[in-house]
Amino acid sequence: MYIPKKYLDEDWSQVEYLIQKYPLGTVVTTDDNGTIIANHIPFFLKENADTGKKYLIAHIAKSNHQIPSLKDSDNVLVIFQSVDSYITPNHYPGKQETHKFVPTWDFAAAHIKGSSKIIDDFDFVRNQLHDLTSQQEYGKEDGWKLSDAPEGYLKAMQRAITGLQIEIESTQCKFKFEQGMKDQDIKGVIKGLGEEGKSEIATLVEETNYKKQSSVA
Repeated sequence: MYIPKKYLDEDWSQVEYLIQKYPLGTVVTTDDNGTIIANHIPFFLKENADTGKKYLIAHIAKSNHQIPSLKDSDNVLVIFQSVDSYITPNHYPGKQETHKFVPTWDFAAAHIKGSSKIIDDFDFVRNQLHDLTSQQEYGKEDGWKLSDAPEGYLKAMQRAITGLQIEIESTQCKFKFEQGMKDQDIKGVIKGLGEEGKSEIATLVEETNYKKQSSVA
């Protein structure tokens, strides 16, 4: 991934944030003919307490044509991306002074490379379903649980899916949120995004530029 230095983030916690906040990853592999295959799959991040190794855990349909390229593969790419937004030059107060501004696009992305394996094991899949739903239902009043569904129904549904485990071997993380701009222009973007109803990405711009500054200070 192309990452200018000012947008490079080597803090693992930022990668972890993207996986947990935006768990729908894009899984990219190639088949034996070199054909690129990509699918969109929600993941749960796990760490082995004994080894410190980190894994992306998921389930996929047994009928998914990507399964052959995920069996014992050492060349898998998974992409996670935050919310994103077009940034109009009108958000920059400096535009009124020089007009030397052009539109841009703000976003964060993590590219994760690793080795994958298909795990067709009942307990592995059931635990993955529990972990993922618990993460997504967290904080909700009367959140849904696997036990809310009849066990026979769950078993029938589970017969159609299999487990996927990707051992994380390397990561690249890009946070592009106005770094390097003048303070007045960063604040202008935050204000403008807020007025557009894009509070989530406005918060990312604010935290990327000011939270890190305060932690360094």
